[in-house]
Amino acid sequence: MALKPSYDDKLHLSGLSNTEILILALEASQKLEWNIEELTPEGIRFEVPLNWYSHGEEITFTLEKESDGEVSVRSQSRSVQFVDYGKNRKNFQKLQKTMEEVRAALPPEKLTQKANELEEEFNRPLTEEEKAYIEEEKKKGSLLSFFIPRKGFIATPILIDINILVFILMVASGVGILEPSTLALLKWGADFGPLTLTGDWWRTVTCNFIHIGGFHLAMNIYAFMFVGLFLEQLIGSRRMFASYLLTGLCSAVFSLYMHPETISAGASGAIFGLYGIFLAFLLFHGIAKEQRKALLTSILIFVGYNLVYGMKEGIDNAAHIGGLLSGFLLGIVYVFSYKFEKADAQRTVSIIGELGIFCIFLFSFIMLCKNVSPLYQEIRQEWDSGIVEAYLNGELEEEENKDDSAMSVSDDSSGRQLPSYVPVGNNDTWLSYYDTETNFSCQYPTNWTKITGVEGLTPISHPPLLRLANGANQLSVTAITYDTQKEFEHTKKLLLTLPRNAQGQPSEDYKQSNVNINGLSMTRTTNPLHIGAPDEQGEDIQQIVLNYFQESNKRIFSIVMLVYDEEAEPDLEAIASSIQITK
Repeated sequence: MALKPSYDDKLHLSGLSNTEILILALEASQKLEWNIEELTPEGIRFEVPLNWYSHGEEITFTLEKESDGEVSVRSQSRSVQFVDYGKNRKNFQKLQKTMEEVRAALPPEKLTQKANELEEEFNRPLTEEEKAYIEEEKKKGSLLSFFIPRKGFIATPILIDINILVFILMVASGVGILEPSTLALLKWGADFGPLTLTGDWWRTVTCNFIHIGGFHLAMNIYAFMFVGLFLEQLIGSRRMFASYLLTGLCSAVFSLYMHPETISAGASGAIFGLYGIFLAFLLFHGIAKEQRKALLTSILIFVGYNLVYGMKEGIDNAAHIGGLLSGFLLGIVYVFSYKFEKADAQRTVSIIGELGIFCIFLFSFIMLCKNVSPLYQEIRQEWDSGIVEAYLNGELEEEENKDDSAMSVSDDSSGRQLPSYVPVGNNDTWLSYYDTETNFSCQYPTNWTKITGVEGLTPISHPPLLRLANGANQLSVTAITYDTQKEFEHTKKLLLTLPRNAQGQPSEDYKQSNVNINGLSMTRTTNPLHIGAPDEQGEDIQQIVLNYFQESNKRIFSIVMLVYDEEAEPDLEAIASSIQITK
């Protein structure tokens, strides 16, 4: 969250009445060209205009009660920044010096006359118009004003209120207030490629109104308040609504393009879009130069900090970038529209630009839908059938554990006990597995148990991507990426080399062939494997190894299947036939 640095100090002006001190402050503010926001018998509130020497600070000038000319002064930054580079302290020094100059130049009788006039102004009754104005200014100055629509400030509070209302409804329905579950986010409309690109197009809209916890919501509301306060005055309420929705759509589609398997939610993509529009105005619109520098500094600090912070794991930086770029493009359109004098012409140019941004989103989304992975259709079927929900709720795992506890135990001649193979039942279905780092995917039936927490073969080796078990039968998938081409080729050669018999010929027990699985050229090696100590009878099982050599990434995939029960082999072959590895 951005900081608002401040500086506090006191002025000592003995020998003067409170009203005379106020006159000196008012005269000083005119020389310094500071704006007076509020004037009361107790003090004054100034606003320092944005310029090369200021970021737009607020100065509170408060008279101390029953003190001899002592004044408390606070200068506080208003814009988004981490440090003020001494600007608040300099504001105090400027005010102090200028008030001393005014006091030295202003004759005592003139100071007294002005003080008496100010006293009369304070004591006269307010007109109805002045009372209404004061009430309106109080409303604007309160935090509550950000949530209440008013003339000229409609879109920002309504959009903020919608985000808050959706979060309240989520919490009321049982969603975690700090860490919502994956299932809850998906049910409420988070963006997720396998669902969004297979029918749930509406997720590109809803994902911009749901948040991953209360802290996530608070951060986005804070950023929204800052940009909305400035931007809605520039572009108007209609454009503000359109900007939020359009840049939110573009942020969602860019996120789907970059990492579709990531669950994405939150208003930050749309908010970055609003900042992109603001950047376009600061760079190309007729905003005063002295204001432009200060605002640009604040905006660039916010955008830069959040993009760097967004590199952390779990943050959807692609949505931020997509929103920022689309917003900047839309902002250029809005800036161009102001080159026309007539309001109708400005509106027409704006609407054409908005339609253009929407067409970019629509074309990109349709192309993503056309090139969707077959795996996404399978995940869609599992979502529609309730399998995904059951899996995320742990219901399938509970059933598997029950099946494991009910497994019969068979004795072999060595005296060891092994769990029995459980065949596919009427209630079994197929689940999908996908590894985002290697783009490996496959399917497996629910009569097979996915084993988690498995370590590598050695302390320095990577754990398997996937390990499945049914009884004593197993399937294990590993993927190893090598640093150099030499290491890759050496390992490949070793894996393709078959053991030799006593005559130096390739062992007859090993059968090696080339197979094609879903367009992937793999090497298949089968061989008998003896399990047990040399002096024990042990067990003879079949081992099937599939190796896929991904030359482009210097990566080797190994799928190892251990067949204890002949009935399990069709399951293993079916799992292997579903393997896909996309580039």
